[in-house]
Amino acid sequence: MNLNTTNTDLQDLQVILSKIGKVAGYVKIFNVEDNITSDIKNEFSNELKAAKGIWVEFEILPNSSLLIVNDIMGFINDNCDENCEVIFGTAINEDLVENSIKCKILFTGLV
Repeated sequence: MNLNTTNTDLQDLQVILSKIGKVAGYVKIFNVEDNITSDIKNEFSNELKAAKGIWVEFEILPNSSLLIVNDIMGFINDNCDENCEVIFGTAINEDLVENSIKCKILFTGLV
């Protein structure tokens, strides 16, 4: 399977970082067989609700399904403020352990 990636660039980060307020960032590796949305809810619920900008980058194996990315982004979009700007991208990381996904999240505009 040929997996196309969606890259984020400096301009995307500038948009997210332009939100006035505090910044919080996290890097976490999840097992795709776990309930990742539950983990995100438990660990980042305050940031999700308060952020004015969210940038997410997923690192996945070349043979990974994008359905897990879709599920996570759907959860983030459903649980963040309706005026929050959300940008995400994907990248291939062949060094990841099988059945894992690396997630980098940046929350900006926190009060």
